Amino acid sequence: MLLSVLSHALASMHSCLVFSVAVFLLLEAVTAFPFPGVLIERQEDLRSSYDYVVVGGGTAGLTIANRLSEDEHRSVLVIEAGSLLPEKQDDITIPGLSASLGFKYQWGFKSQPITTLKDNGTFIVPSAKVVGGDSTINSMSYHRGSREDYDNWERMGNKGWGWEGMIPYFKKCETFHPPDKSQIREFGITYDPTAHGTDGPVQVKFSSFIYPQYKTIADAFKRVGVPIPRDSSNGNAIGALWIPATIDPKDETRSYVRTAYHDVSVQRNNYHLIVEQQVTKILVDKNKRATGVEVRFPRPSLFPADLITMIQFSKGPKDTPNTISAKREVILSAGAFHNPKLLQLSGIGPKSLLEAHNIPVIVDLPGVGSNLQDHAWVRPFNYTSDPNPNTPYIDPTPALTNATYQAEQLAQYRNNLTGYYVRPLAGSMVAYLPLPIIGPDSYESIISASRKRAASVYLQQHSSPAVLAGFKKQKSILLNSFSTGNVAVAEISIRPGIQPGPALILQKPLSRGYVEIASKNPFDNPLVYFRTLSDPTDVAIVTQTMRYIRRFFVSKGMASFKAVETYPGTDVVSDEALAEVARGRINNPSVGHASCTCPMMEREIGGVVDDKLRVYGVTGLRIVDISVMPIIPSCHLVSTRYAIAEKAADIIRGRKVQGA
Repeated sequence: MLLSVLSHALASMHSCLVFSVAVFLLLEAVTAFPFPGVLIERQEDLRSSYDYVVVGGGTAGLTIANRLSEDEHRSVLVIEAGSLLPEKQDDITIPGLSASLGFKYQWGFKSQPITTLKDNGTFIVPSAKVVGGDSTINSMSYHRGSREDYDNWERMGNKGWGWEGMIPYFKKCETFHPPDKSQIREFGITYDPTAHGTDGPVQVKFSSFIYPQYKTIADAFKRVGVPIPRDSSNGNAIGALWIPATIDPKDETRSYVRTAYHDVSVQRNNYHLIVEQQVTKILVDKNKRATGVEVRFPRPSLFPADLITMIQFSKGPKDTPNTISAKREVILSAGAFHNPKLLQLSGIGPKSLLEAHNIPVIVDLPGVGSNLQDHAWVRPFNYTSDPNPNTPYIDPTPALTNATYQAEQLAQYRNNLTGYYVRPLAGSMVAYLPLPIIGPDSYESIISASRKRAASVYLQQHSSPAVLAGFKKQKSILLNSFSTGNVAVAEISIRPGIQPGPALILQKPLSRGYVEIASKNPFDNPLVYFRTLSDPTDVAIVTQTMRYIRRFFVSKGMASFKAVETYPGTDVVSDEALAEVARGRINNPSVGHASCTCPMMEREIGGVVDDKLRVYGVTGLRIVDISVMPIIPSCHLVSTRYAIAEKAADIIRGRKVQGA
């Protein structure tokens, strides 16, 4: 356990001694660092201060820490609540074993009851608690949203965060490996080389194992008028998409932030990592901090009086807190649930909430914890199906249930890097569909009805005027995008042999949830209110997508599957009946894409950070992860996590921001 560091001793010293120590720490920062980049396990290896303290060792946190530690004159500390796993742990590194992870490396707490779903359902909240975060445990799908997804961020007032401002950073983080000749020949997979990076840390390729049925599915989508774009990463992520995965081709293992960024960082002598330690508070000076050491620097122009200088962390409720000084910045990368929690515990958040918990208000910032968005996962139908009898078929079910099969396939993987276990959990082809394709006869009426509804009726009851104003702006932008068909509103995932029916994943919800602290106890889990399907527009989109799935499964292109709907039955057809099915068939309101709870928007409309990712009302505090997105994009989010962190690194280091 980490012991109390120098700050506790300094607290009782004479002010001139504090000044002397401050000068010493400042001088120390510009000299050679005496320690290697290591996992900190001994108190004597831990410094009392670092230039940057990164809270959260997930995808964005380890990416930003890597880029900041490139400057050998700056020290970086990452604090992660989860564990550092062995380098070659099979259930992490072998793609086909990721299905066995479940909630093993996650926080594991439950959501608050969702009153808009059947039986007021509660769900385990997907939230990584491990070094590497989401990229360690996700389904390995790697793609981007459409141009419009990111241009809408810029329309929310964030200069430089549109497609042109993001694409350089999407490219920077990846090394893309094109499909091989057999994949091009057998499946017709195409790509655009100008859309990809060629020398980034994250390895991206198409799975070496693609179910042959995907060729039939792709052809079936094409026959009903769904486009198959040349490359979904070139800004046109609409249609039936061939999706690559984060797999390193040299050994067919998961490529994730630990292998891509952290393993480089640890070779530097200015990088430290603490694991299994939970940050409990951000301490703000200028007589507004609750605890901690006040350090006054000799050059106030560089170190203003209201600079964020300290964080407080602890391993468990019974531990004595330790304090670490951040001489330049504290960077929150703790995710959509824990960033709001930490801010609120530290006196930054909605005034009424803080006062209800007797927390002194440092900054009244009503947007903290609001605007929660995710991709809700529905499985509305069960089908029996006969996989194409004329195509070789490998049933994946034994991989999860048959020990002999598992052993055979693992041996094939280890010896030849082939077989079932080279495939990731995610499917190789998914459909991302816009509203005009899903409901060609109904989309205009859905949009018109949505425009007429008062936005305030469908937000949480205690929403502030600022949060309401932000939602109104988001809604207007989104409905315009729905009308043009430039963004996908639903994902349809069909994985042969695995699912009793297709998965429907809502991509552009208008329902907004929120996150609040449960108490002043920092070890209490945050209260997560998803409010899934609380906005009638979402319900209309889901029911229209259910109808689309039915039409697709009886189309000529899908005839060889001989699919028969066994639930809920083809006699269930009304809007009300289909909506009731959807409310009872939510697998989870989250697919691990929780985001947007510290949105990058103007403060007057519920924003928490500006377009430089600085938290309003304080200095020296930024947020760098997908909690800053104002609107969730229609895609799997890991590439966006990396790109946000890469862009943030250039902003923080004062380098020319690409694409701006």
